Amino acid sequence: MASGHTVSPETIEKTKQQIRGLVGEIAQLSKSDLGPEEFYAAFLQRVVQALAAVGGAIWVIGEGRKPQLTYQINISEKLLDVESEEAAKHYRLLDYIIAANAGQLVPPLSSDERGAGNPTRQLLVINPLGHDNQVEGLVEIFQRADTQPATQRGYLQFVKQMCDLAAEWFKNRKLRDLGDRSSLWAQADQFARQV
Repeated sequence: MASGHTVSPETIEKTKQQIRGLVGEIAQLSKSDLGPEEFYAAFLQRVVQALAAVGGAIWVIGEGRKPQLTYQINISEKLLDVESEEAAKHYRLLDYIIAANAGQLVPPLSSDERGAGNPTRQLLVINPLGHDNQVEGLVEIFQRADTQPATQRGYLQFVKQMCDLAAEWFKNRKLRDLGDRSSLWAQADQFARQV
């Protein structure tokens, strides 16, 4: 064995059960009527815990289709300093992923010809968040980089699956918003008829 130590089958099974429990909680959250702040916090905490990750962030699409940090766990300070080159490189990466609408594994301390990249020492696991092929935001996980490529692909697949579950929350929220608007129009119409 390469690692020099083994993990008991009981420990493996317990870990699998914990992850299944967290996935079940995420599925329940996705069906809830929580507001955005509560949903993002609860969702990200569970994803980070299930992956035993260093941290994570939820970015929502704001004005000009630019990502805005909504919730974070242990994000690097240099990514929060909008004046830093590291933050600029990171924002270009987020912009690229929003435009591509596809999940990415981004190696530590990497960049591309556009100047987009990962200025951190962690592996970034980033996936779009939304529904019906419409990007509403991004989930970004800061993960240990010392893992095998197959494990890293598993991280991305897991995050994609959790984002698929979260899509239900986005759909329900949009339907609630439409219902609220419809109700307001009906009230305005009724008021206009009375006047």
